[in-house]
Amino acid sequence: MAPPFVASAAPVLDGRRAIVERVLRTADELERRARAAQLAAGATRLALATAAGVVAAGSRERLVLGRAPSCDVVLTGRHVSRAHAALVRRPDGWWVEDLGSRNGVLCAGERVGRRRLVDGDVLLLGDEAVRCRLR
Repeated sequence: MAPPFVASAAPVLDGRRAIVERVLRTADELERRARAAQLAAGATRLALATAAGVVAAGSRERLVLGRAPSCDVVLTGRHVSRAHAALVRRPDGWWVEDLGSRNGVLCAGERVGRRRLVDGDVLLLGDEAVRCRLR
């Protein structure tokens, strides 16, 4: 007498896993294409002028400014927090966000928690000035 047929779930799970992986790869590729199209269509580019030199944001969506070596833009001022502020690209332009720093972020003499940047803004992070150029 032949043993009863026992179906294995492994082929079904492998097939589903392959579908999920393919969907995720496609989503990643679509996101890359959308970013490239946004940059090609004239999305606002950001350049920062600090005491140490000029930094371009390139295709990055977020830059962290602070004293820590892990920051995207390292500032050396004594009153700059380890992770002081972030510059974030949004559909309506670049924004600065204070990351809970002790000395805050000043723009045009006012302390800001979150603010949309305009070309020529000078941010004061602790005792470091950062000029923002938008093109």
